[in-house]
Amino acid sequence: GFSGNVAGEFFHLTPYNTGRIKMNTTIRKVIFIGSIFICVSFLRAQEDVVKPVIAPKMQYFPLGNVEITGGEFKHIQELTHKYLLTLEPDRLCSWFRREAGLPPKAQPYPGWESSHGYIIPGHILGFYLSSMAMMYETTGDTEIIKRLEYTLQQLDECQNAAGDGFLGANPNLRKVYEQFIADSKDAAEIVKKRGPKSTGEIPGANEPTYIMNKITLGLYDVAVKCNLPLAEKVLVRYADWFGENVLNKMNDDGVQKLLICEHGSFSESYIDVYRLTGNKKYLDWAKRLDHQVVLVPLAEGKDILGGLHANCIIQKNTGFAGVFQYTGDKQRGDAARFFWNTVAKDHTWIHGGNSTREHFSPKTGWDKEMSKNGGPEGCNSVNMLRLTEYLYQMDADPKMLDYYERVLMNHLLGGYEPETGMFAYMTKVNPGAYKTYSTLYDSFWCCTGTGMESPAKFQKMIYTHNDDVLYVNLFIPSTLTWKEKGITLRQTTNIPDEEQTVLDLQLSEPKTFALNIRHPYWTAKDSLKVSLNGEEQKISSSPSEFVTINRQWKNGDKITVSLPMKLEVLPLTSSQKFVSFQYGPVVLAAKADSGDVKKSDYWSMHDHAGNRDKGLPLEKIPHLTGTPEEIAAKTKKVSVSPLTFQTEAAPENYTLMPLNRIHFSRYVLYFPVKNAVPPPK
Repeated sequence: GFSGNVAGEFFHLTPYNTGRIKMNTTIRKVIFIGSIFICVSFLRAQEDVVKPVIAPKMQYFPLGNVEITGGEFKHIQELTHKYLLTLEPDRLCSWFRREAGLPPKAQPYPGWESSHGYIIPGHILGFYLSSMAMMYETTGDTEIIKRLEYTLQQLDECQNAAGDGFLGANPNLRKVYEQFIADSKDAAEIVKKRGPKSTGEIPGANEPTYIMNKITLGLYDVAVKCNLPLAEKVLVRYADWFGENVLNKMNDDGVQKLLICEHGSFSESYIDVYRLTGNKKYLDWAKRLDHQVVLVPLAEGKDILGGLHANCIIQKNTGFAGVFQYTGDKQRGDAARFFWNTVAKDHTWIHGGNSTREHFSPKTGWDKEMSKNGGPEGCNSVNMLRLTEYLYQMDADPKMLDYYERVLMNHLLGGYEPETGMFAYMTKVNPGAYKTYSTLYDSFWCCTGTGMESPAKFQKMIYTHNDDVLYVNLFIPSTLTWKEKGITLRQTTNIPDEEQTVLDLQLSEPKTFALNIRHPYWTAKDSLKVSLNGEEQKISSSPSEFVTINRQWKNGDKITVSLPMKLEVLPLTSSQKFVSFQYGPVVLAAKADSGDVKKSDYWSMHDHAGNRDKGLPLEKIPHLTGTPEEIAAKTKKVSVSPLTFQTEAAPENYTLMPLNRIHFSRYVLYFPVKNAVPPPK
């Protein structure tokens, strides 16, 4: 073994659990025969696909059917692909082997995996599984399959050594759960007192349910996207162990106490198993895992978000949406929809992110919130997009695409540095701050995990379909192959450096279908123009709707979509003291003096929140003068590509560019206004 400590270098292997893996030949034979039976059962269950109760109004294409062909999204996707193949499965599985009584094959990674004090060991394995599965679907890289097969074998070996399907990364996790169950017999008063205000923890294990959620989501992705039956076997055994040994041994009050601890979208995990198996017990377990102190007020239309831990609440709503989709339970659907609308309308910064230092801001006092060191967490936006994907599939509301685009184009894309593809935990909004990125192999924050997961599915929302209708939702250079219809659509665009996108159709034979093109919120009513093979079409359209062209298409048809953009200067919610700039789908920002920051300072092993730097004092940030309309009038475009503007409303004028292109520099996103006029009452 090797020595150290849980919060420090590592751990020391002890013989306390080695007896678990000693078994005689007869027992081995029984387990082997049972494993064969289980595998056959699982393969048969894959045929029994459970249909959602809420029929989808919109369908997503498999990731492999959509290829991003250029631009920043393509660059980050390729960097992430390469990075994933450098991660070592033996290090990711290290804690799990230890808890199964098996010798680890390598030390775990440092940072939040083993050496940061408050650690969540094993969580990165879940993100790795999801990301690798989606990246395989996107690229078809067979090297990914080899890595996943090996990783699954390690997890299967851990479960076999445990003897009952248990998987754990936290030291002594079985005993931790046993103690929790014993202490949860009379939990109602504790649940009532703590409510949703705390992320909580399970004493002695921090957040093991969060870790399990990430692992199970990852196993589901591997099972369905990579067609690896062992992933389903490990997933179902894992879900059964927790359901039978934890959930079934607690009353409902005890389960609600368990849910005070950050647990991701735990009910979604069991919905996934229900999808694969059709066994109703997983649906019943999923319904027990919805946190009532969050579910009930949201379903009643109450905005309880101010001060709550954002990432916790977001993922709970993803769980609500998943259970709603497979039960039709109105309360859960109402909660998820109200939550999404409330966050999008009242709790979102200009670049699409939400929260300050991990917590939702109140609906008022945004000036104060903006000035705090911190800013929106990357995980929040990744998980809000996951929730949006659930709801858009069920509701098909184009306004959801407006939100999705804002988050994807600005907060998420702006969170990746272009050299190694590492992701920022917080994209700060306080003036003069800078982004702090994860290190390659030392940090492993939660946002390292979501950061490695998102690029594999950047293309998910570009196109959707429904029967014979094809939707163009986002304007990103890409190629769609709709294999079942014999349709290939190639989109060529350089938005925001140009104001159009071009769609080229390649068809196996002439086909009649409707092509729906999104009229984005940033293009004025009736200003969107569509030309087919050089001939302008007669259309009328409004923002946040679709333009429909229904005709018989032929091979080689070319559709040019003109998307005029305008510069907007937007006050910070009801305040006139700070403004931000937007041009089309992108938020603009300005570089600030960064002479005191070394290049190496932009990466950090532990400083995920950027605490070592508070940004620049407000008095060092040049102010703008005038109303938002006057400021806009004095701001001129000085370059089309790369997109650049120049202000003329400040003592020291700013050069503006898309926020998602500012890296390794201090920046200003919200600009102070000197002679601000209070808004009308």
